[in-house]
Amino acid sequence: MDSTWRTTSTSFSSGSRGRASSPGRDTDMGSNENLALRSIRLIEEGGVASFLRVGKLYAVGWFTAFVWAVKYGIDPRRGLRAAMSTEVPIFRDLFANLRADDVFYDVGAHTGLFTEPVASMLGRDRVVAFEPGDGATRLKRRLADAQLEATVVEKAISNEGSEQYYSHSGRVGLLGDTDAPEFTTTNAVEILDDDELPTPTVVKIDVFGAEGDVVKGLEEILSRDECRLVYLEVHLPMTFQRKRPEHIFENFLERWSLTEVVEVLFRCGFDVVPIHLRSETDDLFIKAEKTP
Repeated sequence: MDSTWRTTSTSFSSGSRGRASSPGRDTDMGSNENLALRSIRLIEEGGVASFLRVGKLYAVGWFTAFVWAVKYGIDPRRGLRAAMSTEVPIFRDLFANLRADDVFYDVGAHTGLFTEPVASMLGRDRVVAFEPGDGATRLKRRLADAQLEATVVEKAISNEGSEQYYSHSGRVGLLGDTDAPEFTTTNAVEILDDDELPTPTVVKIDVFGAEGDVVKGLEEILSRDECRLVYLEVHLPMTFQRKRPEHIFENFLERWSLTEVVEVLFRCGFDVVPIHLRSETDDLFIKAEKTP
């Protein structure tokens, strides 16, 4: 289909460059020279204490990534970025619950924080990432560099359409700083009608405040028996989100409802529990699971 893009898959032993992320940005780990220059710059800008602190983060990140490589077969270069993120508790639970025959939907994939390690773990034809705009371009480039295979759908999932959506750092949702550029949306009915897309068994959703719109747009898929597990990042309307422009935050308050999100998940047959609070940004992660 026109909106779908695929990369080719390979094993750990390929010569692709690994990428890692320090908090808040992507970092190219492919060159010892680059690493040395970054280390020198870090010492110059933040002192030895800052250098040691970041060094500890990388040491813990690499250790965690290698543990995941041994337990789950995830390329540690793909796992490092996840291991250094603020979402490690979610990754631990996700990796422990993924099965070899799962189909994973990454809704709001952005640049592939979840897409990459899960594609490394599950392999060919088992990962579908939904991301409109600039994020999809960066995601495709990262997948190509890593020689991983995933299906990238350059659309946002929505029940209502893209009106009143906003943009921040290439991401779209009800939260942001500016009006979102025009983008295409889809929903469960269209996805199920598309013979090229497999039906998911596990879904991760991170849509920048548009959680209610997205779960309603996916309801027909979420209600299917084979869809057994959902991880959803909920952007709570607390102090951090209030830093948005006033009209955007007011619109967010009018349209956002945690009760509505949970009601949809209950209707689809899920038990819902909170599993992690990222307190510095007021983001709550919930896990929805169907009891066998």
